[in-house]
Amino acid sequence: MADVLAAARRLEGIARRTPLERCDGLSGEAEVFLKLEGMQRTGSFKLRGAYNRVATLAPEVRARGLVTASAGNHGQGVALSARLLGARALVFVPAGAPETKRRRIARFGAELVLVEGGYDEAHAAAEAHAAETGAAFAHAYSDPMTVAGQATVALEILRDLPEVQTLVVPVGGGGLVNGTGIVARALAPEARVVGVQTHQTAAMHASLAAGSLCCPPQGATLCEGLSGETDARSLELARRVVDEVVLVREDAVRRAMRWLFVEEGVVAEGSAAVGVAALREGAIGDVAGPAAVILSGSNVDAARLADVLGSD
Repeated sequence: MADVLAAARRLEGIARRTPLERCDGLSGEAEVFLKLEGMQRTGSFKLRGAYNRVATLAPEVRARGLVTASAGNHGQGVALSARLLGARALVFVPAGAPETKRRRIARFGAELVLVEGGYDEAHAAAEAHAAETGAAFAHAYSDPMTVAGQATVALEILRDLPEVQTLVVPVGGGGLVNGTGIVARALAPEARVVGVQTHQTAAMHASLAAGSLCCPPQGATLCEGLSGETDARSLELARRVVDEVVLVREDAVRRAMRWLFVEEGVVAEGSAAVGVAALREGAIGDVAGPAAVILSGSNVDAARLADVLGSD
């Protein structure tokens, strides 16, 4: 928790304190609030962890250059952090990553490397480059400084809504949900921390169920930010601070994205909409209120959003 508080101080003037707003359309017996991280700089919570990781590197380490792998949002965070701190950044992304995310990574000043395959292939290529060149690798989800930065999302929620009983969090590699769990255990130990993935992005869910790392087959998904494997460090932390991870279907995510736009005026990428999908589909079961759902980002290609909005 000391690392989280230090990250919050470090992020002052860098990351925005995003709104936590009551959602009438989801509130019933339990009040539901939405944490709007799509309004963050770079359009995603990922800036928090990326900046905290890069800022805590020694200047001589940053001077060797930064390298990372990303499905898109973490890459934007590293790119902007590098620019703010005067470092060079190289970002490996899957060739199929959304154009919006790739364009913004380049706009923030990083060099972009497209890798055939998914996130895991991009991660392997980035690690190999770091080992070969001596560049500092900025891990997307399990580095302690990355997790501490992501945890400031939950710290803001607990400061705005200290009575929160349920925290609903998208899960990819686990940085955001683990950071949320750390804060909840310290400040709201009775609160339930629920992670959400889809059946196509279920590595953390499967690993927790098995008690060891595993990665089930992954197919086409609206939630590219949740795809790929987790790792041993992230899994071990999740076992200690996360109550459960539930799964939703891809079509439920599509409906949640459309519902958020039409009913709440909120643009959410698929990876961000999974928590709302879980509530609307009843995947979490009885939800104690008040509940806070983290909408983790808003970086969705225009064509994909138009397709979602045009569907039933």
